[in-house]
Amino acid sequence: MAEVLYSKHMFAHRMEHIPFSGIRDVFEECNRLESEGRDIAHLEIGRPDFDTPEPIKQAAIEALSAGEVHYTSNWGIDPLREEIQQKFERENGLEYSADDEIVVTTGATEAVLITILALVDVGDEVLIPDICWTYEPAIRMAGATPVRYRLDPERGFQPDGDSLSEAVSDDTALLVVNSPHNPTGSVLTPESIATIADVAVEEDLYVLSDEIYEKITYDEPHHSLAAVDGLYDRTVTVNGFSKAYSMTGWRLGYLAAPRELVDPIIRVRQYTTTCAPSFVQHGGVRALNDASLWRPLVDAFAARRDRVVDRIAAIPELSVPEPAGAFYAMPTIPDEFEDAETFTTRLLREAGVATVPGTVFGPGSERRFRIAYSNSTDRIDTAFDRIEAWLHD
Repeated sequence: MAEVLYSKHMFAHRMEHIPFSGIRDVFEECNRLESEGRDIAHLEIGRPDFDTPEPIKQAAIEALSAGEVHYTSNWGIDPLREEIQQKFERENGLEYSADDEIVVTTGATEAVLITILALVDVGDEVLIPDICWTYEPAIRMAGATPVRYRLDPERGFQPDGDSLSEAVSDDTALLVVNSPHNPTGSVLTPESIATIADVAVEEDLYVLSDEIYEKITYDEPHHSLAAVDGLYDRTVTVNGFSKAYSMTGWRLGYLAAPRELVDPIIRVRQYTTTCAPSFVQHGGVRALNDASLWRPLVDAFAARRDRVVDRIAAIPELSVPEPAGAFYAMPTIPDEFEDAETFTTRLLREAGVATVPGTVFGPGSERRFRIAYSNSTDRIDTAFDRIEAWLHD
């Protein structure tokens, strides 16, 4: 066998700070247990369990049949950008040019990454919520440092204004906000939005507003940050089709911002995925053409939210602020357990219920775990029946 030669530099140093996804670790453990014949109640997967609405699928099929299989503009196809422009104006009170202020991306994840790479320099600091989805690896890949600001569970995981202000330094370049929020299900209140706006304007920060769960709200209505006085010129709004239209596998997202901010972003985009798949973009046009396609999904999530809250309330060892949006809840773990990883690992292996430890989302949730109610009501009940039996056995 030929000798294997190793370079003294096996990989880029930046990768020392890029961990594997903790959610994928749970997913792989589920696969192992299911391969052994175990029945697992899945509350860990952050994706809708519904099929994509038929009219959207049909639009993509028609585009394929019509030969829409080639590269598109880096910006996206004209009809989709025009629909996105009208959506922003109609639903968010925001005006953008379809020509040079809207970019169609390969999922909202790409939109987040290229925005960070375009606006954040090596040595900069980026403010992110503690707790939050995986923004940190993208920030570290840009050579920047993530700095966390606190979310207050006593106020439904709203940003703590003092913590946010104290997190700002001379090196802060960007403030990341996510509402509705993954993993807590919180939705920014008008008071929290005003706090964020005050800090961003006073400290002259760019804002990345991740609004991918925009349509999935129950109590508090969604407000786009860019519509707030002082934020339009400094905000990149990220959105997409994965959640409200159950299109996670389609990989279709978009961003919008004033052209001065989009200019560096589109240049990064040219050297990443080039464009979203052409026929997929036609599915996006159909999704935005119909104002009602997303409604049945959101209605189902609202019913599931209520069921999850009721089931948690019936277990004395658990407590949770009621989610106002998205399809997540972030309960506390019982006092008897050392930490969230121990709790969720034992819950999976001993009771057959898959959840995600809060430590995946930041140190502020080390005694919490995430439930994704992106499963049927019957399976949610099965999961909670198992949790109750396991805790009280």
